[in-house]
Amino acid sequence: MRDKENSGPGLGSRVHEELVCFYPFTSSSSATQRKIKQQYDELMKCHESKKLTLAQVGQFANCLVAARNELQHKADVIQRKFTITKALLFKADRSSFDRLRQQICKLELEQKRLEEDASVYNWLQQQLKLSPAYKKMLEISACMELKAKSREQVESTDEKYSEISFEELLAQEKKDSFWQKNRKSRSCSS
Repeated sequence: MRDKENSGPGLGSRVHEELVCFYPFTSSSSATQRKIKQQYDELMKCHESKKLTLAQVGQFANCLVAARNELQHKADVIQRKFTITKALLFKADRSSFDRLRQQICKLELEQKRLEEDASVYNWLQQQLKLSPAYKKMLEISACMELKAKSREQVESTDEKYSEISFEELLAQEKKDSFWQKNRKSRSCSS
Protein backbone atom coordinates (compact mmCIF):
# COMPACT_ATOMS: atom_id res chain seq x y z
CA MET A 1 0.00 0.00 0.00
CA ARG A 2 2.78 2.41 0.89
CA ASP A 3 4.65 1.64 -2.35
CA LYS A 4 1.53 2.43 -4.40
CA GLU A 5 1.17 5.83 -2.73
CA ASN A 6 4.77 6.78 -3.41
CA SER A 7 5.10 5.11 -6.82
CA GLY A 8 3.32 7.82 -8.85
CA PRO A 9 5.44 10.17 -10.94
CA GLY A 10 6.64 13.02 -8.78
CA LEU A 11 4.54 11.91 -5.81
CA GLY A 12 7.48 10.49 -3.87
CA SER A 13 9.34 13.77 -4.12
CA ARG A 14 6.23 15.69 -3.00
CA VAL A 15 5.87 13.45 0.06
CA HIS A 16 9.57 13.97 0.79
CA GLU A 17 9.17 17.77 0.45
CA GLU A 18 6.25 17.77 2.89
CA LEU A 19 8.30 15.82 5.42
CA VAL A 20 11.21 18.20 5.02
CA CYS A 21 8.92 21.19 5.53
CA PHE A 22 7.56 19.87 8.80
CA TYR A 23 10.91 18.76 10.17
CA PRO A 24 13.77 20.17 8.11
CA PHE A 25 16.75 18.55 9.81
CA THR A 26 18.65 16.21 7.51
CA SER A 27 21.55 14.98 9.61
CA SER A 28 22.10 14.18 13.24
CA SER A 29 25.87 14.05 12.70
CA SER A 30 26.07 17.77 11.96
CA ALA A 31 27.00 19.78 15.05
CA THR A 32 25.37 22.89 13.59
CA GLN A 33 22.09 21.10 12.96
CA ARG A 34 22.15 19.56 16.44
CA LYS A 35 22.51 23.00 18.04
CA ILE A 36 19.68 24.45 15.98
CA LYS A 37 17.53 21.35 16.46
CA GLN A 38 17.78 21.61 20.24
CA GLN A 39 16.53 25.21 20.16
CA TYR A 40 13.93 24.39 17.49
CA ASP A 41 12.50 21.46 19.46
CA GLU A 42 12.20 23.62 22.57
CA LEU A 43 10.54 26.38 20.56
CA MET A 44 8.04 23.96 18.99
CA LYS A 45 7.23 22.38 22.35
CA CYS A 46 6.44 25.81 23.81
CA HIS A 47 4.41 26.73 20.73
CA GLU A 48 2.31 23.57 20.96
CA SER A 49 1.66 24.13 24.67
CA LYS A 50 0.71 27.78 23.90
CA LYS A 51 3.46 29.07 26.22
CA LEU A 52 5.73 30.61 23.60
CA THR A 53 7.25 33.94 24.61
CA LEU A 54 8.94 36.66 22.58
CA ALA A 55 12.12 36.02 24.56
CA GLN A 56 12.17 32.42 23.30
CA VAL A 57 11.67 33.60 19.72
CA GLY A 58 14.51 36.07 20.22
CA GLN A 59 16.70 33.32 21.64
CA PHE A 60 15.98 31.15 18.58
CA ALA A 61 16.75 34.08 16.27
CA ASN A 62 20.07 34.55 18.09
CA CYS A 63 20.74 30.82 17.67
CA LEU A 64 20.20 31.20 13.92
CA VAL A 65 22.55 34.19 13.81
CA ALA A 66 25.24 32.14 15.56
CA ALA A 67 24.60 29.27 13.13
CA ARG A 68 24.91 31.64 10.16
CA ASN A 69 28.25 32.94 11.45
CA GLU A 70 29.46 29.38 12.01
CA LEU A 71 28.35 28.31 8.51
CA GLN A 72 30.08 31.32 6.98
CA HIS A 73 33.29 30.52 8.87
CA LYS A 74 33.15 26.87 7.74
CA ALA A 75 32.56 27.93 4.14
CA ASP A 76 35.58 30.24 4.26
CA VAL A 77 37.78 27.50 5.75
CA ILE A 78 36.67 24.93 3.16
CA GLN A 79 37.24 27.40 0.31
CA ARG A 80 40.72 28.18 1.62
CA LYS A 81 41.56 24.47 1.92
CA PHE A 82 40.28 23.85 -1.63
CA THR A 83 42.48 26.61 -3.01
CA ILE A 84 45.58 25.37 -1.20
CA THR A 85 45.00 21.70 -2.03
CA LYS A 86 44.35 22.41 -5.72
CA ALA A 87 47.50 24.53 -5.91
CA LEU A 88 49.49 21.69 -4.32
CA LEU A 89 47.87 19.18 -6.68
CA PHE A 90 49.21 20.98 -9.75
CA LYS A 91 52.77 20.77 -8.42
CA ALA A 92 52.48 17.32 -6.85
CA ASP A 93 54.63 14.34 -7.72
CA ARG A 94 53.24 10.80 -8.08
CA SER A 95 53.61 9.91 -4.40
CA SER A 96 51.55 12.80 -3.04
CA PHE A 97 48.98 12.88 -5.86
CA ASP A 98 46.73 10.19 -4.30
CA ARG A 99 46.86 11.80 -0.88
CA LEU A 100 45.90 15.21 -2.28
CA ARG A 101 43.10 13.66 -4.35
CA GLN A 102 41.72 12.08 -1.16
CA GLN A 103 41.88 15.45 0.58
CA ILE A 104 39.88 17.00 -2.26
CA CYS A 105 37.26 14.25 -1.99
CA LYS A 106 37.07 14.85 1.75
CA LEU A 107 36.65 18.60 1.17
CA GLU A 108 33.89 17.95 -1.37
CA LEU A 109 32.09 15.83 1.23
CA GLU A 110 32.47 18.60 3.83
CA GLN A 111 31.13 21.07 1.25
CA LYS A 112 28.08 18.85 0.68
CA ARG A 113 27.38 18.67 4.44
CA LEU A 114 27.78 22.43 4.68
CA GLU A 115 25.25 22.90 1.86
CA GLU A 116 22.78 20.66 3.74
CA ASP A 117 23.29 22.70 6.91
CA ALA A 118 22.86 25.92 4.92
CA SER A 119 19.60 24.73 3.37
CA VAL A 120 18.25 23.82 6.83
CA TYR A 121 19.33 27.23 8.13
CA ASN A 122 17.77 29.05 5.16
CA TRP A 123 14.45 27.22 5.54
CA LEU A 124 14.28 27.89 9.28
CA GLN A 125 15.17 31.54 8.82
CA GLN A 126 12.47 31.90 6.18
CA GLN A 127 9.87 30.25 8.45
CA LEU A 128 10.93 32.40 11.39
CA LYS A 129 10.50 35.59 9.36
CA LEU A 130 6.97 34.50 8.43
CA SER A 131 5.94 33.76 12.01
CA PRO A 132 3.63 36.18 13.85
CA ALA A 133 5.84 36.05 16.95
CA TYR A 134 8.88 37.22 14.97
CA LYS A 135 6.86 40.02 13.36
CA LYS A 136 5.66 41.12 16.80
CA MET A 137 9.25 41.04 18.05
CA LEU A 138 10.33 43.30 15.16
CA GLU A 139 7.41 45.64 15.91
CA ILE A 140 8.44 45.93 19.54
CA SER A 141 12.06 46.45 18.55
CA ALA A 142 11.12 49.22 16.11
CA CYS A 143 8.93 50.86 18.76
CA MET A 144 11.77 50.73 21.29
CA GLU A 145 14.19 52.26 18.76
CA LEU A 146 11.70 55.04 18.05
CA LYS A 147 11.33 55.77 21.76
CA ALA A 148 15.11 55.80 22.19
CA LYS A 149 15.51 58.25 19.29
CA SER A 150 12.83 60.57 20.66
CA ARG A 151 14.48 60.40 24.09
CA GLU A 152 17.81 61.33 22.49
CA GLN A 153 16.19 64.29 20.72
CA VAL A 154 14.63 65.53 23.96
CA GLU A 155 17.97 65.16 25.75
CA SER A 156 19.81 67.04 22.99
CA THR A 157 17.19 69.82 23.13
CA ASP A 158 17.53 69.94 26.92
CA GLU A 159 21.30 70.17 26.57
CA LYS A 160 20.97 72.96 24.02
CA TYR A 161 18.79 75.03 26.33
CA SER A 162 20.66 74.14 29.50
CA GLU A 163 23.75 75.90 28.17
CA ILE A 164 21.82 79.14 27.66
CA SER A 165 21.30 81.67 30.42
CA PHE A 166 17.84 82.90 31.33
CA GLU A 167 18.56 86.33 29.87
CA GLU A 168 19.66 84.84 26.54
CA LEU A 169 16.55 82.65 26.41
CA LEU A 170 14.36 85.67 27.15
CA ALA A 171 16.09 87.63 24.38
CA GLN A 172 15.47 84.77 21.92
CA GLU A 173 11.84 84.60 22.93
CA LYS A 174 11.40 88.34 22.42
CA LYS A 175 12.76 87.99 18.87
CA ASP A 176 10.25 85.21 18.16
CA SER A 177 7.61 86.14 15.57
CA PHE A 178 4.77 85.26 17.96
CA TRP A 179 5.75 88.06 20.31
CA GLN A 180 6.29 90.45 17.44
CA LYS A 181 2.74 89.86 16.13
CA ASN A 182 1.20 90.37 19.56
CA ARG A 183 3.06 93.65 20.06
CA LYS A 184 1.82 95.02 16.73
CA SER A 185 -1.75 94.01 17.44
CA ARG A 186 -1.63 95.68 20.87
CA SER A 187 -0.20 98.89 19.46
CA CYS A 188 -2.87 99.01 16.75
CA SER A 189 -5.73 98.44 19.17
CA SER A 190 -4.64 101.18 21.57
